[in-house]
Amino acid sequence: MANKLVLFSAGAVVIAAAVYAGGVYYTGVKVNEYLSGIENNETISKQLSYYLPGSNLSCKVDKDSFFTEQGSFILSVEDESVKIPFTINKGFGSAKTIIGTDEFVSLVEKNDAIKFAPNTVKADLEFDSSVFSSKIKGHGRLQADYQDNSKGKLDSVLDVDLTSDENVISHLNIKNLQDGKSFSVKEIDMSGNMQGITDLKSIGNSSVVINGFEAMPYKFDNLKLTSQAVNQTKEGDFDMNITLSGDDLFGYLQNYDIDFTLSKFNTDVLEKASQNAAVDDGSYQEVLKSLNSLTVNKLNGRVGKIVAFFTGIQNVDQFNLTSGGKFTWNLEEGMDSLKGNLTVKSDSNKNAEQFFVEKNGAFESELAIENGRLTVNGKPFL
Repeated sequence: MANKLVLFSAGAVVIAAAVYAGGVYYTGVKVNEYLSGIENNETISKQLSYYLPGSNLSCKVDKDSFFTEQGSFILSVEDESVKIPFTINKGFGSAKTIIGTDEFVSLVEKNDAIKFAPNTVKADLEFDSSVFSSKIKGHGRLQADYQDNSKGKLDSVLDVDLTSDENVISHLNIKNLQDGKSFSVKEIDMSGNMQGITDLKSIGNSSVVINGFEAMPYKFDNLKLTSQAVNQTKEGDFDMNITLSGDDLFGYLQNYDIDFTLSKFNTDVLEKASQNAAVDDGSYQEVLKSLNSLTVNKLNGRVGKIVAFFTGIQNVDQFNLTSGGKFTWNLEEGMDSLKGNLTVKSDSNKNAEQFFVEKNGAFESELAIENGRLTVNGKPFL
C-alpha cells in the first residue's frame, strides 16, 4: 500500500511534466498525437529517470470527442503499477486537465501512520494550459478530518506555475498536520522557484516556514529556513546561502538568527546525482566532494539548555551570542583537512570564564580547528 501511495505521488509529478511537455498540443486535433507518443517523450523520460528509475508511463484514451478527452495514464515500476484517470476539457486555445484521485484517496484513508475519520478524505488535482501564454498552472488540494479533530482538520494546498522558459514556481501550504499521538504541526508553508524541466538550469531559491511544532521532547513556536543559489556561473557552479531563524533550535539556541554559505555546488553534478539516487546510495558523494568551505556570516542567539548542560553554564539567560567565521576542507584528504575558526562574542562571561575572555571591552571565545585538533582561545578543548 505504501508503495502504491509513493507511486501515485511520483506519478503526479511526472504527469505535471507531461502536461508541460504537451504544451500547445492540449488543444485541437493534435492531442491524440501527443498522448499516443507519450512513452517516447524526452521530457517525461527524464522525469521518470529522476523519480522512478526503470519505470514506464503509457496512456490509454477511452473517449475522444471535439471538446473532451478521457482516459488513463498507466505508471508501472517492476511489479507495481497504478492507473491514473484523466479528463481533458478543451477550449479555444486552452485546456483543463483533471486528474482522477479516487485511488489516491483510498490509499490515504488506509494509511496507518495518520488516523483519518472515515469518508472525510478529499483530493483534487488539475492543470490549466494556454497556447497563447505557453504557461501551465497546477493546483492540488488534500483535506481530511482526523479521528481526533480537536486541533483542526488537515488542509493542504499545492500551486505550481511552469512558464515557457521552464521556470518552475511552487507553493505548498499544510495546516494541522498530526499523527494523533506525539507529533503535530500547526502550519507548514513552503515556496520556491527553479529553472529546468528537461535539464536543470538553475536552483533558484526556496523557503520553509513552520509554526506550532511539537514532537516530544522538542517543541517550538516558529522556524524559518531559506536557501538561495548565489555566485552562479555559466559553467553551472554556484554557492548556497542558507538562513535559519526562530525561537528555539531544539534546545541548543534560543531566539536564533543564522546565516551561512556553503561552497561550491554544480548543477550538472546535482542533476546526475538526482538521476542515480534511487539506484545508487552513494550517488551524492560527488556532490559532497565538491563542497570545500562553510562561511558563517552570522550565528546569533541565546545559549540553550542543552548547551548549558554540556558546558556547565548555569545562567543561560545572560548569554546573548553573536558569531562569525569560516571553515575550509578537502574531503579527498580526509577530515584532518578541516581548518578554520569561529569567533563568538557574548554580553557576559559569568560562570563561563573558561570559555569567554575579556577583550576590547567585550567577552569573546575563539574556537579553532586544525590538523584534527579543536582549541578554545588557543587551548585544547577536552
